[in-house]
Amino acid sequence: MSWMQQLYRTYEFVYKQGLTDEDLALPFHMPKAVHLKVVLNDKAELVRAERFEGKKQVPIQVTEKSLNKAGSTIAPHALHDSLQYIAKTAEKYLTIEYLTEVAKKKAPQKGGKKWQKFLSDSPQEKQQFLNKQKQEYKDCYIAYEKQLSEWEKASTLPEIAVVLKYVQEGKLIDDLIKHSIFTFEGNILFSGNSDDPFGFTIVWAVEIPDDLHADLWSKPNIQRQWIQYQESQSEQQDTKQKDLCYVSGEQDYSTEAYPKIDGNAKLVSANDTDGLTFLGRFLSDKQAVSLGRDVSQKAFNTLKWLIKRQGIRKGEPITVAWAISSKEVPSPLQDTYTYLPERIDDLDFSIAEDMPSMPFECVPSRVDWTNNLGFQAAQIIKKKMHGYLAELKQHEQISLLMLDSATPGRMALIYYQEFLPTDYFANLDAWIDDFAWYQRYSREKQDGKKTVKHTEWPCLPPSPYAIFETIYGKTADKEGKIKKQLYTRLLPVIAGGSAVPIPYDLVVQSFQMACNPSGSEYWEWERNIGVACALYKGWCARHHDLSQRRLYSMALDKENRSRDYLYGRLLAIAENIESYALYLAEEKRATTAERYMQRFAEHPFATWRNIELALKPYQDRLRNRGKDTGTQAIGEIMDLFQNEDFVCDDKLNGEFLLGYHCQKMELTRQIAARAAAKEKKTETAE
Repeated sequence: MSWMQQLYRTYEFVYKQGLTDEDLALPFHMPKAVHLKVVLNDKAELVRAERFEGKKQVPIQVTEKSLNKAGSTIAPHALHDSLQYIAKTAEKYLTIEYLTEVAKKKAPQKGGKKWQKFLSDSPQEKQQFLNKQKQEYKDCYIAYEKQLSEWEKASTLPEIAVVLKYVQEGKLIDDLIKHSIFTFEGNILFSGNSDDPFGFTIVWAVEIPDDLHADLWSKPNIQRQWIQYQESQSEQQDTKQKDLCYVSGEQDYSTEAYPKIDGNAKLVSANDTDGLTFLGRFLSDKQAVSLGRDVSQKAFNTLKWLIKRQGIRKGEPITVAWAISSKEVPSPLQDTYTYLPERIDDLDFSIAEDMPSMPFECVPSRVDWTNNLGFQAAQIIKKKMHGYLAELKQHEQISLLMLDSATPGRMALIYYQEFLPTDYFANLDAWIDDFAWYQRYSREKQDGKKTVKHTEWPCLPPSPYAIFETIYGKTADKEGKIKKQLYTRLLPVIAGGSAVPIPYDLVVQSFQMACNPSGSEYWEWERNIGVACALYKGWCARHHDLSQRRLYSMALDKENRSRDYLYGRLLAIAENIESYALYLAEEKRATTAERYMQRFAEHPFATWRNIELALKPYQDRLRNRGKDTGTQAIGEIMDLFQNEDFVCDDKLNGEFLLGYHCQKMELTRQIAARAAAKEKKTETAE
């Protein structure tokens, strides 16, 4: 229950500090999407009605029962509700023609069997269905009017009396038609833009002289009196007794119905008293667990507020990281690239905009390696992370949880951990240090009136979504189950620090995908290489065998004599030689190195002979143009192989990709530096 305690303490802290937020609902209140505001005067007359633009959410007053109403359950909210509850004459506007239009829309949708049957029913059966719906609408209004009348008797607020009087007169729909908010044509009730009025949630406002606050959902005295009224209702019921709250340790009325957290999904449910949920260990459900109503409502309202305010949705799982002070805490699943400044010109980049002309300019014809954020990116992000840390107190606890909906109505807590701020941010730093590698991103820049896309290569850990797409692709997981499992496995790796290694199967799968250029679009393959290199680098940094741990540099290591690393460098050189020759000839096609890459990873020595033979015509082209053929670069790498390493034909490991990528990025940096020097020299000459 520690996560419940943290949520409850967060709520109490926020309100004690006066950090009120309309999205953080009070007890017996709930954020609700609303569509129409009806404004009354102090004489219970409709002044005007206003449609809300877009999705407007406001905190409305609710009962414990209406907080969880679903389907055909009749449970009115306190004041603001849908048309069938608050309109006395709603059932008169419920017609066969209206139901037919609704059935045509809902029959093809999920759960539309009831409406499919309605469309195929006989006229007599349709009339019976209509009569049943009309009776349900009558019952809804009766329940609403009765509840509002009882509150009005216990209340001293004139606004409640005004709304009650207007509701009892039954003029709402007629008035809305007169004000052209609704139309009634063809025996069908519509709103002005052909929406279904019976799907609207309507809120009230009462304009009283000398009172500038008319909106009843946010009026403080309305909110206070409703909470007091609901609490007094429990005290007046003899059947209700206080129990020990397992979170606060105080006596309180137990929660009878737990709120929905996301859609219709509940995190805690208490409606199973017959199964083996607690029977066999306890005599009653209260002995198993008992949550006080005050704690339950405040904790779950805080959770819903945090999800909306700073929750990260990756597929279906929801990840929330927060501190009791409600100060901003970065989420482990957030793409670290989003922390970089929007203006990349503020940073020191190595940029190569044009194809240069110089010896051994092995420039890939289709690769845009231009805008390189370089090594600064990780440091910029870590510095920003430390800025968050500085805002928190030394012993202020950070909570991290992940929620997942197993079914549309059930939600589970699948991860929960508490950290001290220094530990939490140290773990995020470790994720950046261990898994940072060149990652491919595209950013749009204004070039005069045109918007041009530029490719950037910041040294960052890959985003969880990039890892998912690299390993499984876009179309492999239509239901989202694989993505859900992947994020569940990644969260402990990111938030757990250097002691938690990444699962090796993810490293192997990413390596296989990166070695297959033909299996994806070119930009996707570039991204896959960055992700695979990052995962292998991180796996080596956190190897379970301490003697096998190794830290790889993102700069080209010319002293590294590992067979896998050297073969990667060879492949990068071969690819650039052919790419540059094709560029000069204005030809666009895949290089031999790209086409053979997958086979090369399996049998490097045998495949290298084929690649080397295929390079000869391209080296001849370069030689005829007076360009460097790359022979010296290949020879220098060949000299680094030890003993029989070069002739060994065993498959390569992830270090092969590190060497390949480092060599390509080194060539790109050299080209960018020479281009910048050439441009500077030209400007000086002018």
